[in-house]
Amino acid sequence: MRKNFLKNAVAVFFAAMGLSACQPSLNWRTVQMPETKLSFELPCKPDKTTKPVTMAGQTLELSVVGCEAGDAVWAVMSAKLSANADRTELLKGWRQATLQNMRATQIEDATWMPARMTALPGALRLKAIGTTAKGEPVRAHAVWFAHLEGDAVRVVHAVVYQNQGVKQDQSAEPLIESLKLP
Repeated sequence: MRKNFLKNAVAVFFAAMGLSACQPSLNWRTVQMPETKLSFELPCKPDKTTKPVTMAGQTLELSVVGCEAGDAVWAVMSAKLSANADRTELLKGWRQATLQNMRATQIEDATWMPARMTALPGALRLKAIGTTAKGEPVRAHAVWFAHLEGDAVRVVHAVVYQNQGVKQDQSAEPLIESLKLP
């Protein structure tokens, strides 16, 4: 199960990194995650895709919305789980897969709870430094959380991957703090 999760997480990571480029300037806009009520701000026109992945022993449709701007990749990923799925272990596994994929060497965990919605316990946030698959330095700011959606649970991962060689650190705060439900 873990091997499939990591394999799928790697595929999603590279899909997010491969999204087509947007305008070079940050042009913030409100975006809604397909087939959900979750909205957030992105600094460029997003691309969207959905892929089947195996997570928590289930085959899930993972929606990915993201773009590239300001030497960074901005992405939000989401999947709907059955209410009885172990969301806490899924979020921890997703975090671990992200860190492994970016070959993280420095990790700074932080306590975080989404401000604009009622999230379930177990939200995670971190900043990490590592390398891309091509060996280029990368910095990540990421969050993972889950919320109720009818009689199911929706898990969400928002991340900003930035070229570590860039002198100015792109703040992920506008994306992370914009995550909300109506």
